[in-house]
Amino acid sequence: DESQQPITGDALAKASSAALAYTGGGKVTETEVGDEESYYEVEVTLDNGKQTDVQLDENFNVVTGMPDSESDAGDD
Repeated sequence: DESQQPITGDALAKASSAALAYTGGGKVTETEVGDEESYYEVEVTLDNGKQTDVQLDENFNVVTGMPDSESDAGDD
């Protein structure tokens, strides 16, 4: 999908830091600008292997954070 662009530069550092602060750790595995649900989306893979998508507004404030249902479907 051409509309999905990764976050780059200064914005990437800020978005990553905001997402990791929200999740309390883990590793940023994917980023996206102009996500359908928010301005930025940062996918964080936690130390337990679960993935969480953190939605950020254009000022890097967390809008929502939700477990990525695709990656852990049928897990519980």
